[in-house]
Order: sequence, then C-alpha cells, then structure tokens
Amino acid sequence: MKKLSHTPYRALFFKHVFSFLGNVATPQELSGSHVVAVSGGVDSMVLLWFAHQLSKQGKIGPLRATFVHHHTRSGQDYDGKLVQGICELYEIPFTILHAQDLDTEEGDFENRARKSRRSLLSADLRSGECLWMGHHLDDSYEWSLMQKYRSGQPKSSLGIPVRNGKIIRPFLCVSKDQLMSLSRFEKISFSEDPTNIDTKYDRNFLRGELIPLIKKRYPKYLKHYVNHANHMAAILHLSITNRIRGNQIHVFDQGAIIQGPQFTQYQVQELLHTFSETDRGEISAQILKMFKAIDNQKKGPFHFSGGTEIYYTHYLLMIYQQRMKNNDQAIAKVLAGISDAELMSLPTFNLKDLQYAWENLTKTSDAMLNMPGLILLCEPSNVGKTLNASVYDPLFPLVSLVCKNRNYRFVTALKCLETWKRKKEKLPEKLRLVPLWTLSNLFPFQE
Repeated sequence: MKKLSHTPYRALFFKHVFSFLGNVATPQELSGSHVVAVSGGVDSMVLLWFAHQLSKQGKIGPLRATFVHHHTRSGQDYDGKLVQGICELYEIPFTILHAQDLDTEEGDFENRARKSRRSLLSADLRSGECLWMGHHLDDSYEWSLMQKYRSGQPKSSLGIPVRNGKIIRPFLCVSKDQLMSLSRFEKISFSEDPTNIDTKYDRNFLRGELIPLIKKRYPKYLKHYVNHANHMAAILHLSITNRIRGNQIHVFDQGAIIQGPQFTQYQVQELLHTFSETDRGEISAQILKMFKAIDNQKKGPFHFSGGTEIYYTHYLLMIYQQRMKNNDQAIAKVLAGISDAELMSLPTFNLKDLQYAWENLTKTSDAMLNMPGLILLCEPSNVGKTLNASVYDPLFPLVSLVCKNRNYRFVTALKCLETWKRKKEKLPEKLRLVPLWTLSNLFPFQE
C-alpha cells in the first residue's frame, strides 16, 4: 500500500483483506464460528484485532482465541498473559494449550514445534469452526525458499497454502511491513520472540541474513513471488479460489482463461498481474467497471495497462496480451477452401462428444490461440436460432468474414454445451458440428 494516514490506511487494509478472505472461505463458513491462533507476536495479535473488528461488524461469526505454550523459554509465560489480557479486554473466550516434551537442543526443533502446535490446535478445533493463523507474505516467501532447497516438487515451493482444510490464513495477501504499520496506527500490543534472531534456525537465517540482501537488490521481490506462485498454483490446479468459486482456471504461455458462471476480482487481478508487461498501480476500479459492462451484455475486448486485454463470452473470461496472434488467419484459409460436401461428410456430435472435445482443447499448449473455442454449425436455421448462433466474433474477424460470405453460423463451445443441456427437448441428440480448432487436423493449411 502507499503511505497513507491512519483512516484511509485502515479502510484500504480492511477492504483488501476482507475481499481476499471472501475468495478463500464461503459465506457460510464466514458466518460460522472461528478460533484465532495467537502467539503474542505482531502477526497474530493484529489478526486477533482484525478478526475482532470483523466480528463486531457482523461480517464473521463468533470468535475465540487459543495460545500454545511450548514451555521452551521463560518469556512464553509473559506472551500468554499478554494474549489473555487482550482477550479479556475484547471479551473473547481464551484457551491455553500446552505442548509437551519439546527440547530446543534436539535436532529439527522448528519442524517438531510446528507439528506439535498444529496437532494441539487441530485437536482443540470444534465442529464447524475455522482456524485462523497469522502467516503473511513474508512468511510464505521464506517457506518457499526453504522448500526449494529441501524438495524438488513444484507444489512444495509455492509457499504456505492459503487454505488447509479448516485452516485459513487471511494475511497471505499482505506483507509484514503492512501489518507493522497497522499495529502502529491501532496501537496493538505485541511481544517479540527473542529466538527469532537466532540464525541457527533455517528460517531465522533466511530472514536475518539472506532476504535483506534480496530486498535491497530487488525491492519488488514479494510482488514477483506472489505473481509466480499464483501462476504456478493455477497451472497445478492448486488455487483455492478455483475450488471455492467453482471456476476452472487454465493458464497457458499466451494467456489464461477462467471458466465458470461468475468471476472474482481477485482471480482477474492476479492473472492480469501475471501477463502484464509493466508494474501497474491500482486496477481494482477497472476490473469492477468491466464486471458492470459484462452485466450489461458487453463482451469487450477490455483494455488494461501493461498490454493486457480481456474478452468475455458465455461462461468464459480470456486474459491475454494484445499482441497475441491467434489462429484466425490460418483457420479462415482452411474454412474458405472446404466445400459444403466435405463439411457435411464430417461426423456428428452428441453432448458427451462435444464436452470431450472442449476438455481436450483446454489441455493443449496452443489452446489460447483458438479461444473462445468457436464451433461451426452445419444445421438448419431453426437449430442455429435455438443455439443463438452468430456470424461475428471480434477475435476472429477473418473467420467471421468467411462465415458471412458462405452463410455459415457459429457458436462458442461453452455456449453450445450449456444451451444444449438446457434446451434438450428442442434439439436433436446429435448435431453436425465442426470445432474450428480441429480444422488443421482434418485438412492441410493452405499457404
């Protein structure tokens, strides 16, 4: 965030984090009960304060707090009393959990302490509760660095998950510096763990020795880490926002598509950041303006900074670079040279066949060059009317011209699938369709 005074900073922080939270938890979960894991450090104390504010405003359900006492240093008694005092002030129910048999001198202490803490918190979790933890972007970046040197699996180096079952991390959209600023503005008390400066622990070594050098040399390292992690999560189908909203996200070298009945600002914003060529400023207002245009039956293309462009069609949002050269010209050449007899000789499709063809398209490396997945309709006009077929698509002007000249109509794959399912009684079980992205496999491209 920019340097702001108290009131606008607080307002922007709440808007940003609560929007992020809405992308990783359902409305039913938010209205339910929550427990905040509080250690006494600035991250968890700000999280407790933030959750308390949301609960007071009625944006989330009832709240309680839990402190895990590791019994590995004397200062933890003070930390527990600090958390308890704040909970009494906020009138939040408070519980202390006690870890057993942790020895700082034994090997792999960090990992053993983390597992012990997780086990205690999970066992204490009650039915219907979500567990909130205070990890932020700096924590996630540190974890990703450690995992890169411990594991060769792409998933392990993405960083800390936003969501693990009932565990939610609302602050994985803000940095430690942003939390520190809020704690100063709101005068939130916290305690510093003195062992955080002991570089014999891997994370403290990265935090104290390596990352300050990276930050000095590459001041935007966290922004680039987030973009890369979100990009990889989408490729690996690990993005929690995909699962919560029921959308499917497919990322390609040339761009990305979001497939679903609705799209979230967070999803669109992160993909725009991935494919933008510049470090842009605030784009939230532009995205919301685009959503309103889509509600008013506009398709775009909508232009964004950094050379990015978004096009909307039925249940599909395409995000790509404006300079992307798709297969319009190549497909138009082939389509212009096909006779009506050849088209009528092609096989028919049922719903299952068309669904399979669409899913195969989304798995190909050059799928973006064929989006939004146009399908030629070789059927009588009444079928075309039922499917609301068209003769023009702005991303495929040359194909559109050929179709207009030859009196052909087309429809996008998702629109055809959805309409066919909805109007089964008005349509035959099989249709003569030509997925235009398959033409290169049926006929040689003309030079």
